[in-house]
Amino acid sequence: MNAARQGPADRPHSSLARYALLAVGIAGLSMAGVFYKLASATVIAIVAYRMVMAALLMLPLVAFARGGGAQRRSRFAPRDVLAAVVSGTLFALDVTLWALSLQFTSVSSAALLVSMDPIFVAAFGALFLRERPGPLMVGGMAIAACGAVIITVGDFHISGRALLGDALALCAAFAETGYLLLGRYVRRRVDALRYASVVYAACAACVWIALVASQTSPVIGAHDALVCLALALVATVVGHTIVSQSLGAMPAVVVAVAFLSQPIMTAGFALLFLHQAVAVATALGGTVALLGIGVVAYANERYVAEASPVVM
Repeated sequence: MNAARQGPADRPHSSLARYALLAVGIAGLSMAGVFYKLASATVIAIVAYRMVMAALLMLPLVAFARGGGAQRRSRFAPRDVLAAVVSGTLFALDVTLWALSLQFTSVSSAALLVSMDPIFVAAFGALFLRERPGPLMVGGMAIAACGAVIITVGDFHISGRALLGDALALCAAFAETGYLLLGRYVRRRVDALRYASVVYAACAACVWIALVASQTSPVIGAHDALVCLALALVATVVGHTIVSQSLGAMPAVVVAVAFLSQPIMTAGFALLFLHQAVAVATALGGTVALLGIGVVAYANERYVAEASPVVM
């Protein structure tokens, strides 16, 4: 398959280090489920404050990196700014549609459908980014998808109300696909910090527009403010920013497949912090999904080929 050619900033880092860094990012994202469980305000209000805080937290990081000269070798062209804004809009759609789908269908059913994004990423990535997965990677994707199905099969159901939620979750998967592909496109030229800062700002603007349009109260208490801060720090500034970093070093489909480990990590964090037992299907499906992710990672290293240089 076609993959990213390593630039100067890549060379000191081994492949294992890149995958370990991505795992840390996915772990940060996985904590979001625990934080949302601790919140009492409406989901859209929590998301709105989370993204504003994340955008503000990125400002000193970007300024520090710029002062250290880390960004001098990359140019944020107008087309990349536009792509990052669109990516942030898709990110807002992903988060909002996912939260809305949970009002109509089960968490497990929604998780299965949103986990379809590696298939979409592989298809559109081959079309637009010329990143074509080889047979071994396709096999790994199939194994990982089977793991996701095992996790959710016991709770997947069809009804009039559930179908609406399932459709919303599927739309969220499409939005996430666009977010990942645009991230891969921009990250070939722009560093992760500046890209992520624009994405978070655009996402925050979109969610606040939705909050006002829905006439939802923006008032939250001190406890929920702390939850928003935790979401901004752990799930966004750490989690999503590391994902943005990874999009500059590996194909979008590899990052998308790694997202299949998120429900597994969330279940582990829920057991640790919320004392929610892990179901047998989750443990079994998680094992299968991790096996598939391992195959995809191996395939990416085996079939890696030269493509565009990236900016780290």
